[in-house]
Amino acid sequence: MLDWLNIPLRKAEVMQAMKQALAHNFIDNLRNRHPNVAFDSKLRGYVGELAFRKWLDQNEIRNYSCNHADENSGMDVDFLFERKEKPLSLELKTSLIPDADETFETLAEKRDIKLIRRGAQSIAELKGDVHVQLFFKQLRLRKDEWLKSRRNLSDFSAPLEVREVDKIYQEFAAFRYEKDTYLAAWIDKPTLVKQIEQKPIKQQKWKYGKREFWCCNLKREAKPIEELVFHLKA
Repeated sequence: MLDWLNIPLRKAEVMQAMKQALAHNFIDNLRNRHPNVAFDSKLRGYVGELAFRKWLDQNEIRNYSCNHADENSGMDVDFLFERKEKPLSLELKTSLIPDADETFETLAEKRDIKLIRRGAQSIAELKGDVHVQLFFKQLRLRKDEWLKSRRNLSDFSAPLEVREVDKIYQEFAAFRYEKDTYLAAWIDKPTLVKQIEQKPIKQQKWKYGKREFWCCNLKREAKPIEELVFHLKA
């Protein structure tokens, strides 16, 4: 059995994340997906951030701030931790289970932390000092098809009143995020760079669609979540 860490959330916490997702412009950066799928994707991002902050607070790690813009790359930095020498940046990755895997155990054996390679960058140019992977215990393609079968998000009356928000919470089964959220694994950049540079070129990267990703297997190469506490407190 995996020792991935379940982060239970309260309805009020998931509702808070849902309100943030509803306020977001779903067209930008979401590849013109079905509005329900785009909404759930954005919701997962906010739920993941909230769950990780909750885990940090439970472990009395409070020397951080969220959502900064990197002046050099223009990209968002999810978390920034204060350090005497220089701040430590942390990227939080949120994912569903690939349908072919079905279980966390199979997923851990076959899959990697989601480390996007942008353009022709080398592993040394990867942004982020620490990368953390969070999973939701839901199947990706099955979830997308189910979302498309629900009432279209745009059919709900605007501006959204409290009762409409609660209807969306039930309609899109947002209550599942109260128990389906798991912190899986992490990797620090120095360890990752060393791992990649020691591998044959064909084993350094993998592709999905038009994107490339760096390899860091969840079971064999990534680090367990309990070790992240010591790293962030160091």
